[in-house]
Amino acid sequence: MAQRTRVFLGSFSSERFGEALRTRLRDTGEFDVMPVGKSGTLSTAAGDEPSVLLAEGRNPSLCRPYLDRSMSRTVLLVDPAATSAFGALNDHRWAKLVDVVRMLAEKVRAGDLMDAPDRVRIFDTGLQTPAGDRQGGARSADLDPLLRWLDVALALPLARRGDDGRPGVVGWSVAPREAFAMLGLDSAEPSETALEDQLAAAEDDLFGPGLALPPAIGDIKTGFSLSGLDLRLLCLLLAPEIDGRYATAIGVLQDDLTRRRPGLTLLAELMSGAGVTTWDLRRYLNEPDSLVAKGLVRAEPDGLAVDAPLVPSAAVVAYLLSTSPEQAAAAIGAELWMPTAPPQPSLSPQEERVARQLQLADASAGRVRLVGGDRSKRWFGRVAGGMGLTVLAGNLHTLEHGRDRSAAVCEWSVLSRLLESSLLLLGTDTMSATESMRVAELVQSPGSGGRLVAADGDLMDHRGTSGAVVVAPTLSAAQRSAWWTVAARQAGLVLGEGDPDRLAATVSLDPGDFASAVRMAVHLTAAGVDGTLVELVQRSARDLARCELPAGVRRIEPVYGWSDIVVGDENRALLESISQHVLYEGRVMEEWGFSARVTYGRGVSALFSGPSGTGKTMAAQIIAKDLGVDLLQVDLSKTVSKYIGDTEKNLDRVFEAAECNGSVLLFDEADAIFGRRTEIKDAHDRHANVEVAYLLQRLEEFCGLTILTTNMKRNIDDAFARRLRFVIDFALPTAAERVMIWHRAFPEGVLANGDPDIATVASRLPIAGGSIQNIALHAAFLAAPDGGPIGVEHVFAAIRRELLKMGMRSAVSGLEDLMPNLVGTDRHDQRVAP
Repeated sequence: MAQRTRVFLGSFSSERFGEALRTRLRDTGEFDVMPVGKSGTLSTAAGDEPSVLLAEGRNPSLCRPYLDRSMSRTVLLVDPAATSAFGALNDHRWAKLVDVVRMLAEKVRAGDLMDAPDRVRIFDTGLQTPAGDRQGGARSADLDPLLRWLDVALALPLARRGDDGRPGVVGWSVAPREAFAMLGLDSAEPSETALEDQLAAAEDDLFGPGLALPPAIGDIKTGFSLSGLDLRLLCLLLAPEIDGRYATAIGVLQDDLTRRRPGLTLLAELMSGAGVTTWDLRRYLNEPDSLVAKGLVRAEPDGLAVDAPLVPSAAVVAYLLSTSPEQAAAAIGAELWMPTAPPQPSLSPQEERVARQLQLADASAGRVRLVGGDRSKRWFGRVAGGMGLTVLAGNLHTLEHGRDRSAAVCEWSVLSRLLESSLLLLGTDTMSATESMRVAELVQSPGSGGRLVAADGDLMDHRGTSGAVVVAPTLSAAQRSAWWTVAARQAGLVLGEGDPDRLAATVSLDPGDFASAVRMAVHLTAAGVDGTLVELVQRSARDLARCELPAGVRRIEPVYGWSDIVVGDENRALLESISQHVLYEGRVMEEWGFSARVTYGRGVSALFSGPSGTGKTMAAQIIAKDLGVDLLQVDLSKTVSKYIGDTEKNLDRVFEAAECNGSVLLFDEADAIFGRRTEIKDAHDRHANVEVAYLLQRLEEFCGLTILTTNMKRNIDDAFARRLRFVIDFALPTAAERVMIWHRAFPEGVLANGDPDIATVASRLPIAGGSIQNIALHAAFLAAPDGGPIGVEHVFAAIRRELLKMGMRSAVSGLEDLMPNLVGTDRHDQRVAP
């Protein structure tokens, strides 16, 4: 059997590339493929065995720490452009990449890579096609005709400027002949006639019948139906983006090296052969079908004044210079959602109905407003992908500070047309009416593309017309369960009975990411992480779907189980029923038809009331752990605001975070915000009542589990009480229950043999379980300086301290009957009990 080599995979900017690479390497049967761990675990995991590290990057020096640890290691770097440019699994470049890994594996096993520089390779993807050297830098052969034309187009007016023989001042100015020399033409000082002939020939090559335009510019010409004038203007405006020498020449021609982009006066001079004047250009750029109206060019900062610089759209520059559509989208702050290749979850019947709505809108190049679903609208990407549509998604919420929102929408609109994709605009629900109208005009302009435009808010045009409304499809629990089964089967796993239903009920992940969650669970299993398959899938899904938490929300990873809590049988049955309501929600509500009879929403809500320390928060953790989800605890002091409307916004963020993470939502001391509404006597009362009414509405809309805890149940508004499925009262434990709590408060083996009579202490001290746990902790710290174990004197000293803290001074006196020799004087506190 051939020897296998370990291959470590680093993180890649394209998750699709990383997954495909892992699949290709594993399919060969020659490699043990392992993910790179966090915070340096790669170094210890790799050991001295021969290994190959595949990572994204272009800087070999960064690999030195990894290579220095062992001579049996080698690194293969993949250019970031390649990770987003690789296609499907049948892309011919995969074979080349696997061959390179195989060659490195053979060499590292044979010890042939002793020289450090030879131990780092950069994979040549074949994306670039160098066609010669120009001023020391490589350029693409596709750009040659354009560069020849730009050389001569700028050299001719420089030659016409004449030469007085004086050189420019270094760092201050550049003489025309120096700028001419920078262009690197074949002849040092050609005549104007010769340059005119060269310009005519270059122009004929570039714009003539042969049309030797670079493919990207050709796409722009076709997509936007550009005229010859449009093409010439666009190419001239792109010159500073292509080469800094052109920017310098433009500055010289405008007698100001700080003006490195051409204005209308210079553009008219450069196009004098076409008989175009400055006035002609100014009138043209104000027309409704000009480059400016199409979004391909913008003027800054003074409108279309004759000397204002004209700038090509960032979308055009990104499309011209990027090596992949995904890279072009990222360059302008957008994201490209490509139709995923099978196997993938097929569209549900509800999604197919939505897809038909979108097809009608797409056929008419219409606009639609998306309603429902998560804030990222991933469901739209999945439905559009099932229709074979590519989606360019731009989020106005994530724009850099100070970036113009209208300009960003214009850039996204231009790129969507170039990529022939539909356009998704997120964050439009926060726009004013004026902004909404402006954005609607932009996406309806000649540069908007003729494809579907979707937004999460109303886009009203100047006639007050908005697009159709498309509601997010509802996915049944049965469909999600079936998709989980398919995703596991594709990964070679078999879920147990009931496992798909549990995942469907507790994981809020989009179905398009089910396969990724299962693959991550497989990797966790291979890495030896403890947990059942379902628990590892839930953990992976939480990592994939994890959203940023708003202020005032704390994520708690549950640690308590059912064996940790001591409650009565009736309360335990009620607590266990809460988990059942969540897990069997789909069966009862959807399959059995109870959803038509439930008027207060489908979310599960529970109220835990009782004195402090009786286990309310512990019970919430236990339920969250039983479901396999996180617990989000809300700090109401950071959620409730004195400013009108802020509390509602904060609460909305809280519920959105819980929906995104698929977590249980816990409101501690809930009476502070779920309190009774009062008679309106002033503006404060009106505002407080509005908050309560909003909370009622949001609680109904929330599809997860909400738990409220309070010490004052009577203060909860009756409207909330009617909407609560469970109300559980946590009373102080009985003597028998306290005995159980005392025994569980101390870890096994930490008490000395002479431990106190727990039953006697429990019967004499009517305190809550939380206080008992505090006593155990105090006793442990009292015993720690002596090195342990925890003795009788430590326990009773801790009891005395806790009772004094609680104000139960009479109970302290009663301890003398239990242990008079120890209670009379506390040697730890050096105080006498009253």
